[in-house]
Amino acid sequence: MVQQWTLDADMGHGFVVPFVAVWAAWRGRAGWLGRPPRPTWWGLVPVILAGMLLHLSMIGGGLFLASVAFVIALAGIVLTVGGVPWLKGLSFPLLLPLFMLPKLAFVYDEVTLPLQLLASRLAELALSAVGVHVVRDGNILTLGSVQMSVAEACNGVRYLLSLGFLAVMYGWYFNAPVWMRWVLLAASVPVSILANAGRVAAAGLCGLVNPAWIEGFFHGFSGWLVFVFSLAALAGVHWLLKRMVRHG
Repeated sequence: MVQQWTLDADMGHGFVVPFVAVWAAWRGRAGWLGRPPRPTWWGLVPVILAGMLLHLSMIGGGLFLASVAFVIALAGIVLTVGGVPWLKGLSFPLLLPLFMLPKLAFVYDEVTLPLQLLASRLAELALSAVGVHVVRDGNILTLGSVQMSVAEACNGVRYLLSLGFLAVMYGWYFNAPVWMRWVLLAASVPVSILANAGRVAAAGLCGLVNPAWIEGFFHGFSGWLVFVFSLAALAGVHWLLKRMVRHG
């Protein structure tokens, strides 16, 4: 998995997930250490299942199956040592590793092109709204003498995976109700899509000034900047939800 996080730019947040999961378990230790452990041999059932999945991954199932086996094995070990009370108390930290699993190739391939086209379309609308004449052909945007392509790496998945993880952590850290955490997670989808489209539109505007700005420093810096704005948008959603509850 570490190799996957290193080679796949969409999975860079995977390096953070294990540390955050350990921190979440430690921060909530009063909730599970305060419960008397009830060891049970039933915990070996998920451990054995994890072993079977690992074997299947070794004979052709792939890295994703092995990674799922790792998460299931962790849950099985907790259940064996501490029983149901500890499994319940550690349910949130045990769910976080799901965000560090490698992408399913066939799912990723299915969503990549539609997200590329969606980002291109939204960027076209945004540029047209500010008076820029733009012609779109699939994922190719032409602005006068400047032509830019919304590449596969700009499909928005990078924002979606990382922002989804941060949305879950945000809701947990601020002790939001469970329903509100689900809303924040759901909100990360449109926020990430709109943020990616905004980045493409901004790149187009900069390209009109200097075509070289489309790549290089601006390309990398705009990614971080848009991500910060996305986090701010999630905070805004949280504020609106709390206001609605307060005045509901």
